[in-house]
Amino acid sequence: MELSFIPTLDRSLAEQRLELLLVPGSLLDHTLAGRIDRLAGAFRNYASCYPLPLWAPGLAIGNEMRSLTEALFPIAPVTAVFDHLLRRSCRFPPQLAGSGLHGAASWLDLVQKLRPQTHHADPSALLRELARDEKIRRRFIFALFLPQHFGAAFDRYPQQSRWLAAWLRDNAGRLKGRMRALDSACGSGEGTYTLAEQIRAAGLGGDGCAVHGSTLEQIELFAAAHLFFPHEPERERQYRARVAPLFQGPDVVSMEFYLEEIANSDREGEYRLILCNGLLGGPMLHEPGELSRAVGKLASRLAPGGVLLAADRFHAGWRQRVPASALDALLREHGLVPLTVPEGVGGRKASSR
Repeated sequence: MELSFIPTLDRSLAEQRLELLLVPGSLLDHTLAGRIDRLAGAFRNYASCYPLPLWAPGLAIGNEMRSLTEALFPIAPVTAVFDHLLRRSCRFPPQLAGSGLHGAASWLDLVQKLRPQTHHADPSALLRELARDEKIRRRFIFALFLPQHFGAAFDRYPQQSRWLAAWLRDNAGRLKGRMRALDSACGSGEGTYTLAEQIRAAGLGGDGCAVHGSTLEQIELFAAAHLFFPHEPERERQYRARVAPLFQGPDVVSMEFYLEEIANSDREGEYRLILCNGLLGGPMLHEPGELSRAVGKLASRLAPGGVLLAADRFHAGWRQRVPASALDALLREHGLVPLTVPEGVGGRKASSR
């Protein structure tokens, strides 16, 4: 699905656009109702013979609870019904394998992970709510694909931000009021808006300046472009208050968010600056061939003299597999001169003669 959005604070427009991603209305047809009913029967059988306390908020799950639950009420059929419902809910192929629905050792572990989106011990009760009520389903889907443990926030890379602010000030004259920047793997967009703030602070806003954000995940894309977090209303309020000034004044920076898989992207663009934070060499992108393709694609989109920055503050043990020296070698391989930067790695494309 080719998706791109010009960001907006207009809530009614966001509601209209959301139908490009999510199916509205009730989804509870005969087939889905039958699958939920069978799951409800399996849960009743489990509850009738399970000798320990059933799940409730705050329950401390022990190994005995976990193993007995998995023996009497296996998780695989439960996640299969959730997967079916989510495929019916989305107008795009959801990446279910990487969602919070998979990887739990038992239903007890999964229901604990789904808090506070559910208070039901019986998954069939939650599934009926989700199937019938599009607002409850919307909150669930956004919570599933934008979980709190992703840790998205403004100013996640403060040392990089300070370096970048100095670079923008030092190069403002050379850039002559023209600045195109890309926040690749932008997630829910906080870094993209921060980049727009920094460009304006350096006196580079207005005509000729643009900031783009790209991500592989449709829900992230929508949340970023529309400041839309139905599962976290306070986060949404604070986010909107932070970025509202970027939509006002004569020095507004043009912005766009689009869907992209970096290693296989055919997009082009003469960007003066590309950020690719928290991705290169981490858990999502570390296989040598794919990593090299991604760096090559990003490098090819830099303008002469342009800079690529890739912070890796949260990669921890992944640095043993893909150390900074390996990333520097990839930058050189794709025509960039490595830069000494305070967080992660950086490279500059040679200026044209």
